[in-house]
Amino acid sequence: MSRPMREADLYLVMLEAIEEGLNIDLQPFCERLQVERRDLLNQVAIAVARDFLSNKRDFEFGDEVMNALINPIVDVSMHAEMPQPAFDIYQAFDAGEYLHTGDAQDVCPREKHTRPGLENILRNHLPTLE
Repeated sequence: MSRPMREADLYLVMLEAIEEGLNIDLQPFCERLQVERRDLLNQVAIAVARDFLSNKRDFEFGDEVMNALINPIVDVSMHAEMPQPAFDIYQAFDAGEYLHTGDAQDVCPREKHTRPGLENILRNHLPTLE
């Protein structure tokens, strides 16, 4: 992984993702920050996951950012390996959007599926990324 991005830069990418949605263009960020798309996606996704787990940002914020980043994540995977953990983090947020088969009606999907999923992803990926 390239050098770590500053928190302020990560947040700017998150805000751009929310503003632009599926139309986000990451190239200006990559050029300005001198970072590869894969690294940018992974670092932003990790920041989104950490912010949700620490209750710094809510589920809706993280889910909206990750939904906006899915096209760039898939685009990168068309020419190289799937960006990880970005794709797994996207899937963890996606899992919190709905009740799963077997879930009781009073289950909060983001607490049952997203939070433990993100904890597991960060625990398993971060030692290899840092």
